[in-house]
This record gives sequence, C-alpha cells and structure tokens, in this order.
Amino acid sequence: MPFSSQDEAQSELDRVYTIIKSGESISLYCPIEPGFLDNQLSTRQYLSSDELITLKNWFKFLYDLKKKYASSMIKPYFNKFGDYQQTVKVIEDKIDDSGEIYDKASHDLAAIRKQKKKLNSEVKKILNAILIDRQTIFSASNIVERDGRFVLPVLRNFKNDIKGIVHAYSNTGETVFVEPVEITDLGARLRELDGLEKDEIERILKEITCLIRSDQARIETDINTILDLDMLYAKVQYARESNSNMPLFKDNMNIINGYHPVLKKLINDVVSLNLQLNGSRKILLISGPNAGGKTIVLKTTGLLVLMAKCGLFVPADEGTTLPFYNEVYADIGDEQSIESSLSTFAAHIKQIKGSLDGSQNSLVLLDELMSQTSVEEGSALAIAILEHYAKRGNTVLATTHNEDLKIFVSRRQDMINGGMEFTDRPTYRFIPGIPQPSNAIKLAKSLGITEPIIQHAIDQLDKDKMSVNILFEDLSRELKAVKEEKNRLSNLINEYEKKLNTLNQRKKEELSSLQEKYRRELIISKRSIEKLIKELKKAGPKPEVVHDARMFFEEKIKIKEDIAPYYPEMNEMVRVRQLKRTGQVVEMHQGKYKVSLDNIFYWVGPEDIEKMNQQCLEK
Repeated sequence: MPFSSQDEAQSELDRVYTIIKSGESISLYCPIEPGFLDNQLSTRQYLSSDELITLKNWFKFLYDLKKKYASSMIKPYFNKFGDYQQTVKVIEDKIDDSGEIYDKASHDLAAIRKQKKKLNSEVKKILNAILIDRQTIFSASNIVERDGRFVLPVLRNFKNDIKGIVHAYSNTGETVFVEPVEITDLGARLRELDGLEKDEIERILKEITCLIRSDQARIETDINTILDLDMLYAKVQYARESNSNMPLFKDNMNIINGYHPVLKKLINDVVSLNLQLNGSRKILLISGPNAGGKTIVLKTTGLLVLMAKCGLFVPADEGTTLPFYNEVYADIGDEQSIESSLSTFAAHIKQIKGSLDGSQNSLVLLDELMSQTSVEEGSALAIAILEHYAKRGNTVLATTHNEDLKIFVSRRQDMINGGMEFTDRPTYRFIPGIPQPSNAIKLAKSLGITEPIIQHAIDQLDKDKMSVNILFEDLSRELKAVKEEKNRLSNLINEYEKKLNTLNQRKKEELSSLQEKYRRELIISKRSIEKLIKELKKAGPKPEVVHDARMFFEEKIKIKEDIAPYYPEMNEMVRVRQLKRTGQVVEMHQGKYKVSLDNIFYWVGPEDIEKMNQQCLEK
C-alpha cells in the first residue's frame, strides 16, 4: 500500500537506495506468519517439537544474518534482531533435527526409556520362544505390534490353543492377533512407561516453550521486521532488474523517458514518455488518434506516481520528479454495471464525483472525458468540470477527441494541450503544447475502408473544424521541425565544446611540458653557477675564467628569454624565432602551425614563434 506521508515514502526510497549502493543481494525467509505465536500460545500449553525445530532454525538464520553483515553499511537493518542463542542451545540439547526428543533431554526421560528398552527386550524374547515352540498355529513367524501392544498372529482355527487377550482380526478374518498371557503384566508395565514417557516429553516441551513465551513479543517483532526487509529487498531486486531510478518528490511533475513496466514486458521497443507539468499549468488535455497511446500516458503517469508513493524506484531516467499526491483518482475504461443499473455515462459521472469530493492535492486521470453523451452537452460538462478542477488546484490528465474542448484549453493560462503524434501512422510519442487531430478517417483508410466511403466521410465534416485540424497538424509539424533543429544545434554546440576542451587540454599539456623543461634547465644552470663560483673563489678573477662565466650567463639568459610559447590564430602574422623572419599562419594541426614565408612553408611549434608587436605590423 502507498505510504500516507511524503516523509515515509522518502525514507523507504532512501532505504532502497542504500541497499542498491551496497551491492548486496540477500535471500530472506520467515517460516511462520505474523501473529502465529500470539494465537498459538494463547490456547496451547506448549509447542510441538517440529514447531520448536522450525523456530530454532530461524533463530540461527537471524544470527547468521547479523554476523554476516556486522561490518557492512547495511548492518543497521539486521542489528535490531533479538538474540536467541540461549534458546537455540536448549533446543539443540533436547531435540534432534527430525523432531525427536533426546534421551539425555532429562534424567527421568533417560531412566524411563532405559526401562522400556529392557522390558521390550524381555517381551520379544518370550514371544519369540512361543513362536518357535508352536510354529504350526501362527500365520507368520514374526511379532506384530497393534495399537501399542505386542501380539502374535494366530490362525483362526487355533485361537483357543493359546491363552491370552484377542486384540484384533485380519481383514480376511483368518488371523487373530493375540497378546499371550505370559506377557500381559509386562505389556501393562510398558504401557505405563509409555504414559510416563509422554508426560515427561510434554514437561520438556513446556519448559522450552516457556523460553519462547518469554521472548514472544520480541519474536513477533522480528517476524514483522524480516517481512519488511523481504519487501524491501523485493523493491531492490525490481529496481535492479528494470533499471529503475529513484524519483524525486517535488511540486512539479517531470517524467523523463518513463515507461509502463507491464508494457515493457510485452513490447521490447517501447516509446518512452516525457511529460512535464509546472505549478501554473496543472491540467493537461491529451488528444490524438485512436490506438495512439493516450490511455497509456494516463496509466503510466498514475502508476509511476503510485510506485513512488509505495517507496518503489520508477522505470524512468534519473532526474524524474513527481509530486506526492494525497490521492490518485482514475476513470479509465467502461464501468457500465447491469447490477447497479448504471449506464456507461452514469458510471463515469460517479467516478468523477468521487474525485471532485476528494483531496485538492490529488492526481485525476480521466479517459475520454464526457465522450459518452452528446457533443454539445458533453463539451459543456467537460469545460465546467475542468474549470472546477483548476480552481481546486488538482492535477488533471484527461484524454479527448472533442475539438471544442481542445480550443477551450488552448485559451486558458492554467491549462495546456498535448497530444499523441501521428504521421502516416501513430508514433506513440507525446507532443506537449499542441493538440493533435484524431485522424479517424486516415486511420480508417489505413485499415482498409474503401475510398468512396472515405471521401463521403470527408464531405460530411465541418469545414471550420477541418481547418482547425489542419492548423493543428501544421503546428505539430513546425514544432517537430523546430525541435529537430534545436537538437541539431545542441549537438553542434556539444561537439565544438568538446573540441575546445581538447584544444585547451593540449595547450595545458604543452605548457606543462615546457615548464618542466625550463625547470630542468634552471637546475642544471644553478649547479653550473655554483661550480663557477667555487672556481672563482679558488683561482681568483683570471681573465679566462671571467670570460667563461660571461659566455655561460649570456647563453642561459638567452635561452630563458627566447623560450616563451605563443599560440596564434589562423591568418595571424607571426615571427619565426630561429629564422628571424615574419610570416602568416595558414594552417594548424596537432599543436603545430604552418607558417608561410614568401610562399615557403614551415611547420613550427608554439615555442618557435612569437607575437608581432604593433610597430612591426605597421612596418
């Protein structure tokens, strides 16, 4: 069910995002339903051994979860589980995995079973001796157990030949099952021990159940927690499998490349929905051809809104924003009811009335608004209903084929037209801002209606409305052309920005390389200077040493002054340093410049050229 507040829904979306970010995939299970312990322990003194084993295994599962994710970013989801290790140990010490109570479960149980084992051995020894001694009177040479008693299968004709108690007959009546008198007392003692064993097992089960009862509230809480986590991980798994994204709760609706998830399962190449509504225009009238996708727009929008309210990621691109509506109303399909004596029109009116009486912060989806009655009255009602929604501040998506309604909406500042594109066929693309013609005649023609009928239908059309439809088609084509040109220009801008970024990066790399080169030169120069200083101090100012020093400094200073890279523009006049000549830049390629010097071309780098000053240019 949807959450009742935006904060609750956002909290759930944040939980889904946290687990997706962690990359964890977890399989969870819960063997009992919520309220099971509360119901059972209110009417029963103890749980069965099988039920206790089921709980023990689940307690161990919870412990393993806490241990496994103790250092994970999602550990807060598992730290809240109770600690049942002491109860697990008690159950494991007293009950095996098949549900049988161990002999060691208590001193008394061990003693009782020891006595039973001894008596069973004595009884079987006596019965086997009787079987061997009088083989001819038995139908089989084995001891039989009936209703917890050991008996022998005596042939009916010999039932009086053996003293004892008859407990049963075979289906054919040919065999009589007799408990010989020799074991009567022993059998009675065995049955007494059976009762004692049963009482002791019940006492042990009550003892363990008391441990469960002391943690009853904690266990019920953990059952609800694990079910909550199971639902949470189902949401995570859905988001991963459907490549869904977290919706953003905002006042304005902006669905980016959204789609109906059920439609996606049926059709691989689903046309995505892009729909934007702002606060000033919250009523959208959708027109277009039959089978063009109008109803799918309503269903997709409503479903995405409800998915977000449930804390589900939605099948739409990142950046999709959806308002948190208190209620979502939908009048989609034919709600005609024979039992309730409702016509199609009456059923629609009933649905619309519910939305008019509901919350102002609601989303209303109306399919084929007022198309179930006459055009004149239907138009009047539709206009009045849309105006009322506008005054209330409801967000409304309505579909129509009504031309009067399209014109009405186009004149309103608080409403907007939109439609499903139709070229030579429906494209299922939603076009905002411009209503779309129904194109019923074109569609009928494409489906095989003959030309005479088509032409006769065209002749019957209102010429003014035909002109409006033609205008809508022209506007739609122009809008499409503008959008295509806008996309083309946007692509060109992106391309040039990439090239500019590449060029700037290249300049940056070249400058960095030159700086590194100068740094190395300065280091070498520094070492040479230090060496000269030492020699001067040692030898004194000899003429040859002074000459060497002067030549060194002239050379190094010249290198530093000459190495200053310059990046000219195309057709700019520059000076080539090495040649000491002026030329024009005629081409650029991979950071090099082609300079024309009296029709002789040189490829040089930015460090080999310098900018011409104004005086040089004037000369």
